Amino acid sequence: MSNLTLPPVAKSFYMFCKKCDADRYHMVLAHTSSTTAKTECEICKSKKSYSLPKAGSTRKPGSTNSTKTSRAKSHTGEYENRIQNQQAKDAIPYSTKTTFVEKQKIQHPKFGIGFVQKTAADRIDVIFADEVKILIHNKV
Repeated sequence: MSNLTLPPVAKSFYMFCKKCDADRYHMVLAHTSSTTAKTECEICKSKKSYSLPKAGSTRKPGSTNSTKTSRAKSHTGEYENRIQNQQAKDAIPYSTKTTFVEKQKIQHPKFGIGFVQKTAADRIDVIFADEVKILIHNKV
């Protein structure tokens, strides 16, 4: 029996979206059985079924058998390396009004310690322990 479990309902996880033709976060809407769930792309809102990989399969959860490049990305190793090298007391409290820069450590009230991976004028990609979140920053 597989030791993989479905992501919890209302939790987002990274997988390939056929409609967007890109890797996207999908939210779990409902568990339809013990091995399948109904999901929705957070960008295009398309709905599809997700099934856990069969036992003995080499496929990563959330990936497809498509020839597209790297489907399910894991940032856990990068997060763990950074968290071991820095103290939590150095983290800057998250606020939408604060301007952040790449590689900066932040303390989010809900998601915990994270590291800014990429910045844009009003958005940042932040690596947290279990996922990457897009957050607002530099809001006047």
